[in-house]
Amino acid sequence: MGNSISGEFGAATVGQEVVDKFADKCSKTIIVTGANTGLGFETARCLASRGATVVLACRNSKLGEAAVDKIKSAIPNASVSFIPLDLGSLKSVKDFAYLFQEKFKRLDVLINNAAVMACPKSVTLDGIETQFGVNHLGHFYLVQLLLPTLIKSGAPSSPARVVNVSSMGQYLFGPEEGVRFDDINGDEYYNSWERYGQSKLCNVLFSKELNNRFKSKNVISVSLHPGVITGTELLRHVFTLTNIKNVSKDGLLGAWSILSPQKLACLSSQRSKTIPEGVSTTLVAALDPDIVPGGYYYDCKLSQGEGLHPAVHEVELAIKLWEFSESIISKLSKETARKVIKVQIAKPQESWMKLIFIMLLGLFAAFVGFELLNKL
Repeated sequence: MGNSISGEFGAATVGQEVVDKFADKCSKTIIVTGANTGLGFETARCLASRGATVVLACRNSKLGEAAVDKIKSAIPNASVSFIPLDLGSLKSVKDFAYLFQEKFKRLDVLINNAAVMACPKSVTLDGIETQFGVNHLGHFYLVQLLLPTLIKSGAPSSPARVVNVSSMGQYLFGPEEGVRFDDINGDEYYNSWERYGQSKLCNVLFSKELNNRFKSKNVISVSLHPGVITGTELLRHVFTLTNIKNVSKDGLLGAWSILSPQKLACLSSQRSKTIPEGVSTTLVAALDPDIVPGGYYYDCKLSQGEGLHPAVHEVELAIKLWEFSESIISKLSKETARKVIKVQIAKPQESWMKLIFIMLLGLFAAFVGFELLNKL
């Protein structure tokens, strides 16, 4: 693979242009998370329009099925399907991976697109701070479970790919130290924008470490900033009543409060993109044969360091994040297993108690009957 991308692509490129350019690269099996709306939906639609087999991985089944119907109504021969996925539940992630691998024998590209942004402090079903849990940990676990299929599908000339949709937020809002491992749930300090920046920084670090570990096995990874897109549901938490009431902490003023003048200038220089423009870099990352493994992209081009948090270059930090994520998943999996065992133990005990009660009741009835017969 080379290190350049066609110069005809840029900030104003729309996704359809990219898939049209790489139409001969679209005969792939591709998962897109968060594909029922916004960037995820447009990414899936563009890929389907050029013959890709696309699996929409979404939390809401009704919306996921509706998205499939919408694509098929516009593209009758589209090969699209839906499998439920809630990234805030490790059980759901595991179920998704099982269902996918039962139905599909290969996976060429995994596009980790789903995300939440600047939401009020909350936790996932597994008790993990929501932005870290959904934006990073859920996708991390998904990749772990799908790696065997990715490895099997990759080849030296055409490696399988994991595309992590990050954000310039990692540079703008990420904590100075990179990742707050000692306060991962934000119990000591929580700023919704900083936590968003941290989760998006995790996307970049994850891509780099994934690439380092599995490039030799024909699986590569890249991360990207899609642009500043205002027409998606990602902003749904920004203008909530809670955030308006707490503007100094969680709302827009909360974001400005942690921005340096340099970062403010960087943010103000960004042109707003439409959704079709916003998916172009994702599609370049998914399809361009000249992609740079481990790279970070924006406006369809490779970053040379601009717009990146300094911590992305810390190899030890990426390794620590990987091991930290594995340890959380291992701990949560063991806790889930213990709960299942308890339920399994409880059910036989409950059954035995019912059986004993019925037997005693039967003996009592027999005794009463015997006494009555004697009196007669």
